[in-house]
Amino acid sequence: MAHIEIRNLEKSFGDTPVLRGIDLTIERGEFIAVLGPSGCGKSTLLRIVAGLEAHDRGHILMDGRVVDGLAPKTRDVAVVFQSYALYPHMTVAQNLALPLVMRDLTRAERLPFVRYLSGRVRRTRADIRDGVARAASLVKIEGLLDRKPAQLSGGQRQRVALARALIRKPSLFLLDEPLSNLDATLRASTRAEIVQLQRTLGTTAIYVTHDQTEAMTMADRIAIMIEGRIVQVGTAREIYHRPTDVRAALFIGTPKMNLFDGTADNGAIRLAATGAVVVQATGARNGPVQIGIRPEHMVLVPEDPGDGIPVATTHREFLGSEALVHVAVGDGTQGTPAVARLDPDTADTMTVGRTAYARFRPGALHLFDGEGKCLDPDRHRPLSRIPSAFGQEDGASDAQPVPRIVGG
Repeated sequence: MAHIEIRNLEKSFGDTPVLRGIDLTIERGEFIAVLGPSGCGKSTLLRIVAGLEAHDRGHILMDGRVVDGLAPKTRDVAVVFQSYALYPHMTVAQNLALPLVMRDLTRAERLPFVRYLSGRVRRTRADIRDGVARAASLVKIEGLLDRKPAQLSGGQRQRVALARALIRKPSLFLLDEPLSNLDATLRASTRAEIVQLQRTLGTTAIYVTHDQTEAMTMADRIAIMIEGRIVQVGTAREIYHRPTDVRAALFIGTPKMNLFDGTADNGAIRLAATGAVVVQATGARNGPVQIGIRPEHMVLVPEDPGDGIPVATTHREFLGSEALVHVAVGDGTQGTPAVARLDPDTADTMTVGRTAYARFRPGALHLFDGEGKCLDPDRHRPLSRIPSAFGQEDGASDAQPVPRIVGG
């Protein structure tokens, strides 16, 4: 397993910058996901780490050694591509054996007749067959070794690609959206299998994906990449509950965080759409702010309790154990869209086309400045440490009463 350091990595294609100063450290045996939208540069980053692409500035270190100038084959890295990249004319067994054949046999020793003349080649070939059997057993494809890729399903081809990457026991395992070609059911089962494989082998892994579910369920840590920059690194729980950048806050979570324009006025944080004061944040400078609230922390009631914000109910979605109620805040149905995650019975009391009233749970607000940075001066604490406008610490649990929202 390898310890990886990426320092100030930059890459441009012509006049178009793709990576804009990437800094990332990956511990030995860690499974880290690089999560971001299409075109943000995450696959380019993976190819540079593998040695398949040259970078313009910065350095990549493996176990403290700079590997910028090393060829891919000397980096002890294995890659699983989105397309699987299997050789169609070879059987599964031959595809799996190829990395070992290329590593352990010279060009002359790969000739068919040499295996009968050299004892060393016979022994190496036997070791390769044993390696193929072990790799096939790891991903449960022992019965497919004589087939060719065209005879396999998408899930089976994906398993072959994984086995081929693992057969050399690399110190670094790179995966570039390997599940994107699978159906939803197969993706769910394969996620767990990949994690189990990585833990069994203890190999350091970098997993590139645009799917937040994959990143949140598989990785030890997640690096959120937006427009060629890493905006936050942390566990799924940390990024979900303590986002330090509004872009990370919006990218993690389904449905995404509700975001409202607001203003800070002598510590009072007001919704721009209604003028309601939602929290007191004494450290916030006067000026525009952004107010974030997760859907599960937004409470809706059908009747005016005297301390709620009126919203227009626009749509309901029943999802079995929960329901999503879509609303618009301010200016009727043309207001700022938001979503509340409610239990189905509560959602049934909301009538589409009628006014409901919104309140926020204690400690649930996230405040960002005009540049999208978290307003909490301590980025490693929950925003719930900001004093509440309602005479209590916003660190209160959800079991406590929802805070009173003061109208402006």
